[in-house]
Amino acid sequence: MKKIIKLSVIIGLVLSLLLISGAAFGDSLWTENSNSLYKSQPRSFKVGDLITIIIVEQATASQKASSSNGKDGSLSAGPGTGVLKDVIPELKGDWKSKYEGTGSTTRGGSLTAKLTVTISEITPEGLLLVEGKQTIKVNNENQVLTVKGKIRPEDVSQSNTVYSTYVADAVIEYQGKGTLGDTQRPGILTRIFNWIF
Repeated sequence: MKKIIKLSVIIGLVLSLLLISGAAFGDSLWTENSNSLYKSQPRSFKVGDLITIIIVEQATASQKASSSNGKDGSLSAGPGTGVLKDVIPELKGDWKSKYEGTGSTTRGGSLTAKLTVTISEITPEGLLLVEGKQTIKVNNENQVLTVKGKIRPEDVSQSNTVYSTYVADAVIEYQGKGTLGDTQRPGILTRIFNWIF
């Protein structure tokens, strides 16, 4: 009998809790300001935070041009009749001119790297202005990688990385300074002759 009373009390408590909680949770959990359940939420950033940019850039350009033109002409003049008939000989002439030109150029480049940049400013629209520089020195040769641009906070992954293809107004520079770079640059006399001729 006591077990039946205890059981009925427990059932009564559970039912009363369900009625009370039903009123509390009757509204939807979703509102117009709710974020998507399937998309990672953008984190808040501040000036000075670090973001790693994965640089995967590849560019190829080619151009071809050709032109061709020509011109033919002839001239003929006879002595005619009159007093100067024997003095002026018969004149004849033909000429031809022809020009053909072709040209092509192909240029390509690729760059793969990782660089951690610093947030230097946050615009009123919420864009992150980032910039960073990395210098690697090997055998007295400095390799300098510089990156600047704008990033949307939602493009930054949970691992705090973003691909360079998502960087707006990106300026990516990779330069070498040192003995190797100097040997690849033409000498002063070569540059003077190229400028003159």
